[in-house]
Order: sequence, then C-alpha cells, then structure tokens
Amino acid sequence: LMGITILWLAGVLGSGLVLKRLIDEKSDDELQESAAMLLSLVRLSDDLLVTAAALGDRPLLASGRLEHERLVYLVRDGAGRVLLISHNAPSQLRALPLAEGLADAGDWRVVTVFDPGKGHYVQLADPLSERRDALITSLLWLTGPLALLLAFAAWIVFRASRSLADHVQRTALAVAQQDPQALGMLPLDGVVTEMKPAVEATNRLLARLADALEAERSFTYNSAHELRTPIAAALAQAQLLAANAKDGALHEQAATLVDALSRLSRLAGRLLALARAEGTAPLANEWVDLARVVRLSVDEFRHHAGMRGRRLVADVAPVRVRGDLDAVGLALRNLIENAMVHGAGGTTICVLCKDTPDGAVLAVIDDGPGSPSGELGALVKRFARGTRAAGSGAGLGLSIVDTLARRMGAQLVLRCSPSAPGTGFEARVIWPASSTRGARAGKVA
Repeated sequence: LMGITILWLAGVLGSGLVLKRLIDEKSDDELQESAAMLLSLVRLSDDLLVTAAALGDRPLLASGRLEHERLVYLVRDGAGRVLLISHNAPSQLRALPLAEGLADAGDWRVVTVFDPGKGHYVQLADPLSERRDALITSLLWLTGPLALLLAFAAWIVFRASRSLADHVQRTALAVAQQDPQALGMLPLDGVVTEMKPAVEATNRLLARLADALEAERSFTYNSAHELRTPIAAALAQAQLLAANAKDGALHEQAATLVDALSRLSRLAGRLLALARAEGTAPLANEWVDLARVVRLSVDEFRHHAGMRGRRLVADVAPVRVRGDLDAVGLALRNLIENAMVHGAGGTTICVLCKDTPDGAVLAVIDDGPGSPSGELGALVKRFARGTRAAGSGAGLGLSIVDTLARRMGAQLVLRCSPSAPGTGFEARVIWPASSTRGARAGKVA
C-alpha cells in the first residue's frame, strides 16, 4: 500500500505538471487570439483614439461592467501614453514596458501586440489566479476519486490480510496442539486457497514423520514384548537352579544369573512402558483425583521389597487435574520406583500432591544421595543415569514420566533437596492452574 501510494502521488505530481503546462499554453493561445481581435476593433475606432489623444494624460475609461468580466486591456500610442483603458485594469499594467509578446505583471498574464499601420499598442491581461483555480480544480477531480479508490483498496487489503493472518494463527495453533507422540493431520476446513498448498505439504510431512515414529515404537514394543516370555522362562530356570544348587560357588553363580535376568526383565518392562507412553493412541482428557492415585500407589509400594528399612509417606490434598488416569498412575509408579532404586541409603520417601498458585503438583521426594544440579537436565533422556546413581535402574523411568507429562499438558521438574544441598532428590509433575481443581489439604502417614 505504501508503494502504491508513493507511485500514485508521483503520478499525480507528474499529471499536475503536464496539466499546468497545457492550461498555460491553452490560456496563452486564447489570450493572444483575443488580443488580435481587440486590435482589429481598435483599427476601426479612429475617432475614439483621436479624442483620447487630445485628452493627454486623461485616458478614456471604457464603460460597462460584465458580470463575469475577467480580461483587462490598454491601448497606447507609440510614446507609451494610455489612450484607452478598461475600468478594472490594475495599476501595474501601466508600468509594463511596450514589448510585443507575453509577460507576467504581478498576478496577471499580459500579451502585447503592435499595429504598425496606426502605431498603437494593445495590451490584454488575464488573471493568473484563474489558471491556478482551474489547475487546483482539475487536480481535485483527479485525486479525489483515486483517493477514495485507494482507501477502498486499503480496506480490502487490510481485511484480506487480517483474514489470512487469522488463518495462519489457527493453523499455527493446530500445529502447536499436535501431540508429538501421536501426530495427526492439520484440518483443511476453512483454510484459504493461498495456504492450502503449505498445509497439504505439512500434512504429507507429518504423515511421513508419523510412519517413522510408529515404526520405531512398534519395533520397541514388539521387541520388549517378545523378550518377556523367554526372559521369564530363563529367570524361572535360574531361580530353580539357585534353589537346588548345593555347591556354594554354583549357588553364587546362579544368584548372579537371577539378578541379571531380573534386571533384564525390568528393562523389558520399562521398554514396554516407554512404548505405551510414546504410543499413537490419544490420552484421555478427564478429571483425575490425584489424592486417590497417591493413596493407592503408596499402599501398593509400602510393602515392596525395595522399601526395607525405609518409610513411604503420603502428603495429599484433594486436587483434581485434567489428564489420563492410567498415565498419571504409570508416571507416579515410575517416580516411586526411581526413588526406591536411586535413593538408596535414605530413610524416607514422601509422595505429595497439592494445589499451588502456579498449578497442581504431584511430587516424589527422597533423602538419598541425590544428583548434582548440573546433571538434572540430562536425567530425562533415555538410558541417562546420574553419576551418583545407585541400584539397577535402566535410566528410562524419568524419560517415561517426562513423555507422559508433556502429553497431558504438564511439566516434569527435577531438583535437589533445598534443605540439604547435594543430597536428596525431588521430581515434580506440575499441571498449569487452568487445568486443575483444588481443595483443602490433609495428611496421611
């Protein structure tokens, strides 16, 4: 629009210059023609001019006032004396030198013609203001409709741009709302024609990405699933061998084998959990009672073999969040198992849920060795374990929790214990305030 406006103004300026030249040329031609006609009339008025010459310095004043009279004239003799002058002639015309041709005298355009037979000069003047008025009127009629047309074009462009921007924002919102673990196609309904090729190309890209992700997940899921049966059979045989071994060395080797197969079995289970967390099936979006999930999970793990000599405490408040019940339960199980395995050496594991001004919080806190603050960001990666990690963890628990949290619109936050720097570990899943519903707090031990 700015470019069009600049070009339009340049065109108006050029048109104005051309129009001014044409008006001046046309007016000068008419002025010269009128002066020639006046000169012809003056030749036929000998008696009048003789009388005017006899009056000396008192020229004859032409009588008559026309309603739209605009031309003024003077008749002079060879000596420059004014013989005849129109009643509306300005004083500056008297001082104009006697020279044939066109000249400007103040606000007047004057043409001077000479009659060689009689020796008289005729000067005819036309006001320049009328030329300016004609030029301004012409430019107004030239620019007015174009200005209205430009304003209408601006309205159309802004309206079209706003509509296109709305479509772009809706498409961007649809992209932002895509589940990275379950890529879907962007909607084409209501998409403007100019944007359809881009949206269709994006859909083709998303389809290829979805196929690649599904192939990876299928391989992981099927591999872990197929491994569970032979691992379980081998573990049973190893346990039977350890139970029946009489020789101490053989019993020790069988126990080592049982431990290795148990770790392999847990790894297969974690791979299955990771495949389910990253699956293409959409998660439910319903109200989940965090306090109930915490109580059930704590009751389940309270008598777990990994809790020997340690306390499992639940600190709950009636908080509801939007999410998937199975996903919340799976995430909490992984957090508790992570605290059990990597928090070895501690005495207490606290599981809490509460409502805060920033949103609902589901946290698992242990007083074990913890992890250096510089390693916390890398712990959510697959198979990542801290330098202080203990036990037989596979490094997949926090990755599973992070994936489930993002799919539910929540966030996993890891931090060390603020009360004892360098010890303790806290994993928080935080739901935004817009997707929570809280109430009063209560405590269960």
